[in-house]
Amino acid sequence: MQGRLYITMNFASTVQNGCHEGLVTQLASILPAEGRLSNDAASIILHENERRVAAGFVRHLTPNSSVFPCCSSPTASSIFLFRICIIVSRIRVVFSIGALHGGGSERQIVSALTHLDRQRFEPHLYVIYRDGPLLPMLPDDVPVAAYEERDRRLATRIPGAMHRRRVADMSRYLQEIDADVCYDRTFLMTLVAAEAAQQVQVPNVSTIVTDPSTGFAPVAGRFQWFKKRSLRRLYEHSTAVLAVSSGAARSAERFYQLTPGRVFTHYNGVDIKRIRALSESATLPDWWIAPSAAGRTLVRLVSAGRLNHEKGFHLLIDAVAQLQKKMPDREFRLALLGEGGHRDALQQQIAAHGLTDQIRMPGFQDAAPAWYCTADVYVLSSLVEGMPNTVLEAMACETPVVASRCPHGPEEILEGGRCGVLCEVNSTVGLEDGVAKLVADTDLAKQLAKLALVRIESDFSQPVSQLRLETALVNAAHP
Repeated sequence: MQGRLYITMNFASTVQNGCHEGLVTQLASILPAEGRLSNDAASIILHENERRVAAGFVRHLTPNSSVFPCCSSPTASSIFLFRICIIVSRIRVVFSIGALHGGGSERQIVSALTHLDRQRFEPHLYVIYRDGPLLPMLPDDVPVAAYEERDRRLATRIPGAMHRRRVADMSRYLQEIDADVCYDRTFLMTLVAAEAAQQVQVPNVSTIVTDPSTGFAPVAGRFQWFKKRSLRRLYEHSTAVLAVSSGAARSAERFYQLTPGRVFTHYNGVDIKRIRALSESATLPDWWIAPSAAGRTLVRLVSAGRLNHEKGFHLLIDAVAQLQKKMPDREFRLALLGEGGHRDALQQQIAAHGLTDQIRMPGFQDAAPAWYCTADVYVLSSLVEGMPNTVLEAMACETPVVASRCPHGPEEILEGGRCGVLCEVNSTVGLEDGVAKLVADTDLAKQLAKLALVRIESDFSQPVSQLRLETALVNAAHP
């Protein structure tokens, strides 16, 4: 598959004096290894006496090319415009994830596939299960391969057998499509994708999405010692290893006993335009937007994520119950967006507090930003987090944030409390006090929200994150 890459560069006439070598190196360094210049697609606007220098410049990159001035008379300017059309083979990259449920890593995969530069990359997706509410959000031009559809053999309970099957199938898939680079997120997918890529000598980039010192044990399942040892080997032999926060990167190096500096920080990106569009187009239920029937001051709180123990929603429900008792002049409403195995237990907890009219779980929401934009406070109650996308999206909506200080993402995102309120992990009282602080001081809430938006736009915007990812993929495919 071929594409065209256009590069336009302005050079000062000092190149006539032999100062062009650095510029040659600069342009040559960004050309893919298999890139070549189209002989009929290079155009130069330059003084006639600069033509010799420009011709030598092009031949430095492409020995068979030639240069012709595109205007009959020189201009008075000492600057000339160099525009080259480069014919390149696109980098075929396979993204991989277990399935496309509504978690942060799955959303980041969908975002990356959506915004990946099609002039430079040919994206594919490999999943274990073709499942999840994010499937319809995939771009139409992304082929999806699913292990469960490619290997129809009956499942086996022999320890390690299913893992070996998945690795073998993904290795075959990488060879079938002649992949240039493989990218995975979450350590469970790294165990499959990195192993598969390294077996067939395909460069691989793996992303660590949580602090393993706290996030590994709860989800690793059986044979944790073996998985930890395998991940150490896979990360050491990966072409590149990324982590969603600097704290998670350093923690991973310690946890897996990796070479210091082995893991690089790569922040998640937020598509601010998409978030704002969703927030403006969605229709929210009356329960959420209606004023308080009792004439009390309405306080809307929102949180989002899988309904499991690690998200700490049980703590948030208790905190809201206490807030309602201590602040009877206000009506607190809490929306918990998401699905998961703890729904029934959380519903029973809500009923026990007598708050079924005030705390609701509307399920997974495609237009979650609309809820964030209409909330007074976004609350992250998690016990474990890497780089929570929901917090980034809430900050992009200019919604004040209260977050548990779980290592390491929330503290990095909120810059130690400069852009939001941080509270202790696994603490109902901490969540209660954090929300109460913002409810009582609306000026502080507005100030934190504005600082948070600036933080998102400068460090976590989707274009910035996408450029970092594409650079990592190019470097892996063409080391």
